Amino acid sequence: MAPILKDFRILAAEKQLQRSNSIPKDWLVSSNTLRHATNLLEVPITCDILGEIECEITSNYDATSLLQKLNSGVWSAEQVTVAFCKRAAIAQQLVNCLTEIFFDKAIERARQLDRKRQATPSKALPPLWGLPISLKDSFQVLGTDTSTGLGCYVNEPAEENSALAALLLDLGAVLYCKTNLPQSIMTADSDNNIFGRTLNPRNTALTAGGSTGGEGALIALRGSLLGVGTDICGSVRVPSVCNGLYGFRASVGLVPHGGVRDLNVPGTDGVRSTAGPLATSIRDCSLFLKSIMQAKTWKYDKTAVSLSWQNLHVNERLRIGLVEDDGMYTPSPPVRRGLKAAAGLLRRSGHVEIVPLVLPDVKEHYEDQLRYCSLSGSDYYIEQFARTGEPIVPSLEAIGLLTMKGTSLQGFFDLNVRRAAAAKQYLNLFRDNNLDAILMPPAPHTAVPLDTWTTATYTALWNFLDYPAVVIPVGKVQESDVSDDVSNAKYGVEDAKVYSLYTGPELYKDAPICVQVVGYRHADETLANTARLLDSIINGTRL
Repeated sequence: MAPILKDFRILAAEKQLQRSNSIPKDWLVSSNTLRHATNLLEVPITCDILGEIECEITSNYDATSLLQKLNSGVWSAEQVTVAFCKRAAIAQQLVNCLTEIFFDKAIERARQLDRKRQATPSKALPPLWGLPISLKDSFQVLGTDTSTGLGCYVNEPAEENSALAALLLDLGAVLYCKTNLPQSIMTADSDNNIFGRTLNPRNTALTAGGSTGGEGALIALRGSLLGVGTDICGSVRVPSVCNGLYGFRASVGLVPHGGVRDLNVPGTDGVRSTAGPLATSIRDCSLFLKSIMQAKTWKYDKTAVSLSWQNLHVNERLRIGLVEDDGMYTPSPPVRRGLKAAAGLLRRSGHVEIVPLVLPDVKEHYEDQLRYCSLSGSDYYIEQFARTGEPIVPSLEAIGLLTMKGTSLQGFFDLNVRRAAAAKQYLNLFRDNNLDAILMPPAPHTAVPLDTWTTATYTALWNFLDYPAVVIPVGKVQESDVSDDVSNAKYGVEDAKVYSLYTGPELYKDAPICVQVVGYRHADETLANTARLLDSIINGTRL
């Protein structure tokens, strides 16, 4: 058994002090600013910390358009990096979204990029030159902890960069902070005993999502325009739902994953975690994927699936399968309205044929997904918590992961057989219906009150099958989205419990409504193109 370390409360106090000391005093937000508000989105531009140009840099662009400004020399890498460091510092004070802060190193790197550009002005710039990119805490960054919110991994600075961090640096990006996640990296509330809970900046009464919730909250406050998370049951897509962002769950291995700290038992190779971007626009997801896929990822990660970006044209005639629910959980009134409105816009566009679709055997596949996530039971998690005396956080208790029993070796083989059959079943579903993609909810509800998000059937199915999936915001809860009787829940007692979470627009004010688009495995570029066309129809964005 591993040695007992310091008590988690001591470690938490030390880490939080280290974090707060990393924020310059003249970037501190007045305590009066933090009182009473439930929607914090406007605070960064009203708290008198950002200058006029810094407000413009961080407020008015997505990553794609900001890169154009950087490339044309409108702003230097240092100007942009300082602006986002300041805005990330504000976001941290508002919603507790950061874990590791290394602003000084980021600003120095930006200065080096500027000096190198001045010295060799004719040299072509790498594709992400000067762009600040944030990372989920589970990615190793040289010289910083990768504690994943656990006391037993505090004060163990990384001796090398994770594969993705190294690649992003070679592509010209500036890394400046890492973001919060839940204890175990498996829940939809980014809450742990070392850094505490991340709040949702759109509505602090609701969860910011997980496990990539710190990224979601940071990007919602525009302390970052492009961040990277991981996803094994929905951990990129759930925070995107909660914070009204675009989030892309890439096929496993497409984005380098080496050097990421997962908390599952080493060697249990079942459903694999994958990495993907969260962003303020769908074209930024494409930008990220294109930059990564053109970069010979096999040089960075032995497990990478190195598919080339082919610059495919957007298909302007699409056949989309419409899934209204997953047969396990009934969508709440605002989710139903959002999906119906999006499907209606697509039908009327003349570019999309909608095909009603029912997903087969979701319950069985979800149960197998959970078995993969608990192959050896809960002992490994509990041992990590016990090393510093950590209690289990409420959201982890609520999902029941730690009560699941392990699987025998034969049981593991049987899981693999069933998963292979499910993969064939769903490939046939796509091909028999001649689908370009599936449109469906990403969850049966919007962001919900703290510690009450307990199921991931709508997202985890696609992890089980390893299909890429992207979340697209389509609106937010309106006054007309009144709650209805729980008898409208169609699938039994557990469905009724989840359905009853939605109590009406008063509590759920400003909660984003999103849809999910799912494509073929390893056809991530095609899905990105499909999502861009759908987004242009639904939200009026540019192709």
